[in-house]
Amino acid sequence: MPVADNSNKKAPMAIDVKTLFLVLTLVGFLLAFWVAVMAYGKPRTDPLWPWACALTCYSLADVVVSLRGGASMFAILPAVSIFYAGGIALMLVSLRRFQCAPLERWKIWVPIVLAPVLTTLALEISVAGRVYTAVLIHGTQIVFVVQALADRRYPIGGRGRWMLGGTFMVLLLMLAGRALVIGSGLLAPAVVVTDSPLQAVIFLLLIFGLLSMTLGFVYMTMERAERQSRELAMRDMLTGLANRRAITEDLEHVVARARRQGERFSLLMLDIDHFKRINDSFGHQAGDVVLRVVAEQMQLRLRAQDHIGRFGGEEFLIVLPDTDLGGAQTLAEALRAGVEAHPTPWGAHQIAATVSIGICASTGTVTDTADSLVAAADAALYRAKQNGRNRFAV
Repeated sequence: MPVADNSNKKAPMAIDVKTLFLVLTLVGFLLAFWVAVMAYGKPRTDPLWPWACALTCYSLADVVVSLRGGASMFAILPAVSIFYAGGIALMLVSLRRFQCAPLERWKIWVPIVLAPVLTTLALEISVAGRVYTAVLIHGTQIVFVVQALADRRYPIGGRGRWMLGGTFMVLLLMLAGRALVIGSGLLAPAVVVTDSPLQAVIFLLLIFGLLSMTLGFVYMTMERAERQSRELAMRDMLTGLANRRAITEDLEHVVARARRQGERFSLLMLDIDHFKRINDSFGHQAGDVVLRVVAEQMQLRLRAQDHIGRFGGEEFLIVLPDTDLGGAQTLAEALRAGVEAHPTPWGAHQIAATVSIGICASTGTVTDTADSLVAAADAALYRAKQNGRNRFAV
């Protein structure tokens, strides 16, 4: 009877756990290197630096495990626990620096100090005790990180936060799951890397976790840099007010909303009187200070929903949502009187300044556009100057 020849059949490809462990270690070092490259040239207080150190600590722990040789687990595992605890602690440092939040140092140092002590004591009982201790310490550290991400006093916007928080939650569930599996007897607690399908899955998840955490944190820094760049592009550096581009966009949004909802709103165009004379008499630096003082006085008298920006030179534009002509006139007089009553200190001098104001009110009709309203307010401003300055015109 012929016998089937199975010699040419390919055996299913097995995942080598030790190779995965090596890949995990190398990925950690590679990520640490590239994060350090990104942080190069930045101050040591930049949050990327401790993140690079955290990845290095994590990878060094893997190196210690792989090179243990014949060393006693009582000698090696406490050191490994210090590296792992230090890595998570440094990630918390990075996050709090990113948030510009105060750092609770006990959350950093207590886990690092307790990790080797509790690990050594747990090994006196059983290897499983060491696993439970690691789950307790590192799980608590991850909870600290998640709490920082959810801290409403120092909010973090953007998708990077969700990437980072989601990855840490998965790691927390992995730690809890490992403790449950070992407690139920489905997996024997191991001191060294062992070949098992479950161990292979754990290493694959850890590789993805390292990548996701680091990409999430780097993405957070990129999102913040993008927001800061946009703010700088929309901000007048001298006065801190919105620049012409930004205040024009604000006006267009108010016009569009007024058309949809039939709201009233008003515009004020302000100009500092005889500003060239101030520059000629006291210098351009004094003129810059006058601009800042006038801007501050106007901001003090505006509501939270009002918009103000430097329109150009010594001109300012104020957009007043849900404000009729009477309300705009009342505010214009308050602004005029406030600026007049607060001269700018400059050495031994008090530089007096006044403003002329043009007012334009709109009922949100279709024919009212941002350009036509600005033109109307500018024409009113011209009449205020023609009538003697230090006054408003409608």
